[in-house]
Amino acid sequence: MYYTPEQQDDLAHAYISAHSELSELMLECLRQADTTDVAASKEHLCHGAARRIGVMSRAMQRIFSLFPPDSDRPLSMDSLHDVQINLHAFVINVFGVFENFAWAFVHRHNLLPAIGRPVNVSMFKDATRQHLPIAVEDYLSSDRITRWHAEYLKNYRDALAHQIPLYIPPKTMTKDEGERFNALEAEKWGLAGRADWDRINAISAEQDAIGSPCFTFLHSLEEGAASRPLRLHPQVISDSNTVIDFGRRFLASWHEHRQ
Repeated sequence: MYYTPEQQDDLAHAYISAHSELSELMLECLRQADTTDVAASKEHLCHGAARRIGVMSRAMQRIFSLFPPDSDRPLSMDSLHDVQINLHAFVINVFGVFENFAWAFVHRHNLLPAIGRPVNVSMFKDATRQHLPIAVEDYLSSDRITRWHAEYLKNYRDALAHQIPLYIPPKTMTKDEGERFNALEAEKWGLAGRADWDRINAISAEQDAIGSPCFTFLHSLEEGAASRPLRLHPQVISDSNTVIDFGRRFLASWHEHRQ
């Protein structure tokens, strides 16, 4: 499904804004690292969160460059793989930046003895969240962020890391286009062993020209609603804005903690 011209304009403006604000958040991580003498906190802000935000920014840039929202033809398989590589990098670092913020906080306030095992260090686990400033905890426990983490971020990150990697279908086809594509595929298989390369190449070229670009991604084809197709460009922008929004709130108050 194509984006409308109005949606393309909105995505272009939102991309420019998110890209700029990610750069500012990366710098704020470095500035805040200078406010503590705890080496482990510095490392998680400078070499953890800031580095991940930089990768996110670049991955978003490459996704929009390789696969602009105004694309009207399906991508080549090489280009599609490059988009998926950047999507994988983006999603895994969205997940990871929250972990780096959690570790920076725990180390700064020497909370690991109170939290217990390292596995309990997470912005999305009560053992850590009970020590966060109220404003940060309220943000994380809001319905929007709770659903975003449970239904999307953890789900898609776990699939990427442990199960079925995130996947952008190569194209969408109408019923007539699908029938023509399948007819050509059957003809191509019928030519197997006959070495009629001119006809085989012609069939492949016609198949490549059939269909429209697919602007969604998912993981497993077997998990139903747990792997619902998501719009690629809006999701990348939305995730960026969530990291920006949370990062600002966290860094504004991470010097505080609840006993």
